Amino acid sequence: MRFLILGFGKIGEAIADYLQKYEVGIVDSNEEALKKAKKCGFEIYNENITKDSIIDIMKRYDCVISAVTYKFNYELAKKALKAKTNFCDLGGNDTIVDKELSLHEEAKKQEITILPDCGLAPGLADVLAAFAYSENCREIRMRVGGLPQTPQGALKYKIVFSPEGLINEYVEKVRIIKNSKIEYVDPLTGLEDIKFENKLYEAFYTSGGTSTLPKTFESKLDYLDYKTVRFPGHCNLIKLLLELGFADKEEIEIDGKLIAPREMLVYLLSKNLSYESKDMVLLRVTAEGERRKIFELIDYEKEFTAMARTTAYPAALSSILITESEIKGAMPQEVLIPKLITEKRYLKKLEKKDIIIKKKIEKI
Repeated sequence: MRFLILGFGKIGEAIADYLQKYEVGIVDSNEEALKKAKKCGFEIYNENITKDSIIDIMKRYDCVISAVTYKFNYELAKKALKAKTNFCDLGGNDTIVDKELSLHEEAKKQEITILPDCGLAPGLADVLAAFAYSENCREIRMRVGGLPQTPQGALKYKIVFSPEGLINEYVEKVRIIKNSKIEYVDPLTGLEDIKFENKLYEAFYTSGGTSTLPKTFESKLDYLDYKTVRFPGHCNLIKLLLELGFADKEEIEIDGKLIAPREMLVYLLSKNLSYESKDMVLLRVTAEGERRKIFELIDYEKEFTAMARTTAYPAALSSILITESEIKGAMPQEVLIPKLITEKRYLKKLEKKDIIIKKKIEKI
C-alpha cells in the first residue's frame, strides 16, 4: 500500500513513523521538513496543497492523510475524489466535517472512502465511545486533554497542536445530546473537577470533540458530551482573554492600523507558550447503562510528543483500515471503524505502539 501524508510537522512525522513499513510520500512546502523526510527515506514533494496539481500526486497513492490545519480538509477531500484515492484527516471543525460527509454518494461512486476526524478527539475518543456503546447504554461522557507534564505559566499550558485549532475549540458552539436530542451549549462552560492518578484537573465544554457523535447517537442516548481537560484555572483565564475581544475575527482599527484580534491571540500564544516542555495526554471515555464501562489512557511524551503519538497513531491505523476495506463512501469514524475491526484488535494494534488504553467495567 502507498500512503501520502500532507504536512510533515510533529503529527505528520509520527503518522509516517507508524506507516514506515509501507511506501510513504510527504507533501510540504517547508524545505527543512522535506529534507528531514528525505533522510527518513520517504518520497518528497514540494507542493502547495491548495493547487490542483496536488491531484496528480494523490493519484499515485492508495490513501491520502491530511495532517494540515482543518480549514483545508473539505477542499482536499474533493481533490481526493478527483484523484480517486482514499482520504482521511484529523478533523477539528464540525462545519467542515459535515461538508466532507456530504460527499458520501460521490465517494461511493468513485469507490473511495473519505474518513474525517481520525486524530485524538475527535478520533480515538469517538471510536472508543462507539466501542463503549451498547443497546442498554444511556450516557456517554468523554474527557480529553493534552497538557504539559508540569504546568507552564499563568495558563498552565503548552502548545501541543495548532493555536488556530485551539482557539476554534474555545469559541465555537458545542454539540451535545441532552434528553435524547441534539443541543448546542457555549464553550468554556460546564466547568467540573476531574482526577487522573489522584491529581486534580478541570474539564469544560469545547467544540469539535463530539463531532458527528450527536448525530449518530441522537435518540439512542439520553446524554452525550465532551469536555477538555486542563490544569485548574485555565478555563477562567481563557474566558478573560476572549472577553477582552480576542475572539473577534473582524479586523479593528487601532491608532490607524488594522488588527485582527484572533490572529493577534494566535501570535501571542505561539510566542509566549512553551513548545519545548514535555507533554502528556489524558483521556477518559465513560459509558453508563446497566453497567459502567470506562476506557482510560494516560500517555507521556516518548520519542514523539504524547499529543503527536495519540493523534497520529489512530489516524495512521484508520488510514490502513479504510484502504483495506471494501466499504466505500464518506462516513464518521464511529460508524465505520467498528465495522472494520473488533474492539480487542483495535486496542491491541495501538498497544503495539505503546498506546495503552485500559478498560474497566463497573456495577452501578
